[in-house]
Amino acid sequence: MDTLQEDSFVVYLRPERGNPEEPQDAERPLATCASYAEARQVQREMHGIAQECVIRYQGTAGGGD
Repeated sequence: MDTLQEDSFVVYLRPERGNPEEPQDAERPLATCASYAEARQVQREMHGIAQECVIRYQGTAGGGD
C-alpha cells in the first residue's frame, strides 16, 4: 500500500504553562495549511486572542546524497 504523505504546515495551540504531566496540556492542532505563508497568517490571526501558536512542518525532509 502506498502511503504518500502530503507536505503541509500544521498550526498547533500551545498550552499556557501548567502541569506538564496533564494530558489536556498537550499541544492541539488548530489548522493544516498548504504553505508556510498560510500558516503564518493563521498564527498572526490568533496572536492576542488565544494561547501561543507554533507551526510544524509535516512531510518528508529533503536533502541527502
